[in-house]
Amino acid sequence: MPDTQNLIYAQAYSQNIMQLAQQKYSKLINTVYMKPNVRGKTFFQDQIGSWAMEIKGSRNTQTPNNDPALARRMGIMVDYHDNRLLDRGDELKTISDPRSAYTIAAAQSLGRKIDDVILAAMPGTAYYGETGSSSTTNSNIVLATVASITLARIIAVKKKLDDSDVEMEDRYFVTNTTLLNNLLDVTEATSADYNSVKALIRGEIDTWMGFKWIMSTRVPSGNIGFAYQKNGVCVAMASAPMVRTDERPDLSYSWQVYYELNIGAVRLEEEKVVVLNEG
Repeated sequence: MPDTQNLIYAQAYSQNIMQLAQQKYSKLINTVYMKPNVRGKTFFQDQIGSWAMEIKGSRNTQTPNNDPALARRMGIMVDYHDNRLLDRGDELKTISDPRSAYTIAAAQSLGRKIDDVILAAMPGTAYYGETGSSSTTNSNIVLATVASITLARIIAVKKKLDDSDVEMEDRYFVTNTTLLNNLLDVTEATSADYNSVKALIRGEIDTWMGFKWIMSTRVPSGNIGFAYQKNGVCVAMASAPMVRTDERPDLSYSWQVYYELNIGAVRLEEEKVVVLNEG
């Protein structure tokens, strides 16, 4: 009599869909200045500069009346969206819950797009003036060779911010993976005298040289990284990013996962955003 026991063996199938390697949500949204609930195709951020006091000179002298140095930067709002369809038949043939996995993946995609917009604004063209009709590029650049990053080069980046009296608080350094890994070979970066021991145990650099370090694979090609203060970049959103899951009667009642993002970003001050470029 043949052995048929194997025909009734239970098969273990996954009840969850594993996410492939990818950046989960935004790494940078909390490191920049945020303007919520913006309406319109563009947005403006007004700025005020510094001025100097005058010597009084004598008693009862005329009161000075100097206009402050005012400025304005303009950002452009852009709509991004995407959609994923899940046929009802596909859902009936799987044990896992693909709708939940699709929704999570959509939220993660939104986060990556937010970071892309922020990173593009740091070295990109910034519009300024009453109506945003003038433009400027970021010439606040330090050149470096990724393979031979040194303490002196990082000090040069820091000095650019210091020389412009940029606030010491809320300074960030977002870099690509190559730079951050090479920094782990810099003695001064890995010494307990300079850095956090716990972070080094994890193979990370958390806070060093006055910067909170962030590793990102989204840094644009040609750029090694950006050192910036929180108020150096402004991000505007019309509303919170939207993710919706609905049935589509017009498509055989398939499930649709739709997500949309309305966002704009502009560099507010060149002095507060240093670009570290390959050179």
